Amino acid sequence: MRRLTRVAAFVAAGVIALSTSTSGGPILAAGPALRYLAGPPGTLDPAFIADAADVQLLLQLYAGLTRLDEMGEPYPSLASGWEISADGLVYEFAVRGDLEFSDGSELDAGDIRRSWLRLLDPATRATAPDVLSVVQGASERLAGELEEEDVGIEAPDDETLVVTLRHPASYFLDIVATPATFVVPERADATATWQTPEAFVGSGPYVLDGIEGPDLVLRANDRYVAGAPPIAEIRWVGDVETDSVTAFADDAIDLVQVAGWDATWISYDTDLGPRLHAAEPLTISYFGFDTSRPPFDDARVRLAFSLALDRERLVPLSEGVAAQAAGSLVPPAIWPDGFAPKLDTDPDRARDLLDEAGYADRSELGPIVVNANGLFVDPAVAVWRDELGVAIEVETRDFGSFLDLLDTRPPQLFTINWIADYASPHALYGLLLEPGALSNYGDWRDDEFLALLDTAAAAPDGDVGAAYDAVDTYVAEQAPVIPWSYGETWWLVADGLRGLGNLTIGLLDFGRVSWDD
Repeated sequence: MRRLTRVAAFVAAGVIALSTSTSGGPILAAGPALRYLAGPPGTLDPAFIADAADVQLLLQLYAGLTRLDEMGEPYPSLASGWEISADGLVYEFAVRGDLEFSDGSELDAGDIRRSWLRLLDPATRATAPDVLSVVQGASERLAGELEEEDVGIEAPDDETLVVTLRHPASYFLDIVATPATFVVPERADATATWQTPEAFVGSGPYVLDGIEGPDLVLRANDRYVAGAPPIAEIRWVGDVETDSVTAFADDAIDLVQVAGWDATWISYDTDLGPRLHAAEPLTISYFGFDTSRPPFDDARVRLAFSLALDRERLVPLSEGVAAQAAGSLVPPAIWPDGFAPKLDTDPDRARDLLDEAGYADRSELGPIVVNANGLFVDPAVAVWRDELGVAIEVETRDFGSFLDLLDTRPPQLFTINWIADYASPHALYGLLLEPGALSNYGDWRDDEFLALLDTAAAAPDGDVGAAYDAVDTYVAEQAPVIPWSYGETWWLVADGLRGLGNLTIGLLDFGRVSWDD
């Protein structure tokens, strides 16, 4: 999920934990509408997710086979259960009977299959189809090389969905909890405009009930698989007249994400401090290389740029004093046991690597263009100039043209802030570095990496951490990216809101949220 904004973090003393509910269902309570400052919506279609804000909205409007609880663990949603074959390749989901879309029309296993195949249809040009790349034939279908009936997704009857994977994937139940895989009604076509506020039909805990000014009004869906949620109305606030902290203090909103630099003073505010909560989202900021052309088609050059950076010293200069330097693409919140990335710094070896790669005369590298859309790059650029003697040019672009550039001809060095689609290391390695993945902007292709990644995906529970650690060690040496920092987000939460434990993994499932009695 693209989110190309800088996130600063600050560890404040005395921040209290959010209250949570269990995965068994929401705590029933009455109360007023919940006013969430979310900003303008980007899409109403799960096939066209562009950023984390889209995920938050679509999580309310649609449902999938599973959902994630407050600890990030999948639990049954449209599916009542599943069986997994001994080789880990076939998942048979039991789809609940008597399911309905919000308009009362029937929802069955065929609708789930159709929704997934729509995501993989090359005519749809979906933004996040790679979440299903582990399904047999999915990548080939997306490339237009396979017909949909040959993809490993079958609905032999209304209450059964059978999915065949191309390799075992212990994280597959997390994948089907991502909004990109959620079920849409039959009238969904290959466009992004079929769904409208005036005639909205969804499958999630809420339905879009209208637009009032910049706000969306979400109404509880009494046909939702888990029943109508406790809060009858969510106001998805698009804008406020003041800044967000002032709006919260003035009781104009009930829930808002705040920047780390605001958290530094809010934590000591007598009134606001007790309502400030830290969340550890699945966020990584990184530098990416265009590996398809010189000089970064040479792993020695990429590694030199990586080893030159003392991230433990530089990241606080870029992101704030409490920012955490990243040694891996995988955020600590989802490190499995046995996963232990290292932060290596060696400027002498970096200079030697450039010499070995044929760039003893640094001018032969030419000026390196570094994009600064996703990060404050000055500390890193200063090191590359001073320690390596490389000429650097820094560019920034408007957000839209930057996204277009990433998809066509990325800068030599680009910067991105990324949030994992699901709580597994595979969500980062697979979506960002697998050959052909839409978000592999640097076009890195490496057979050894693929073999290690497939081994990790199929590893038994006790070996998962070590297997992904081997992946990480190889990625660090080949350096297709330079992990930079892990982000922490902060929220102001109105008194009396319960069930927001999902904030610990950066999710907002309002179907599980209630007001105190």
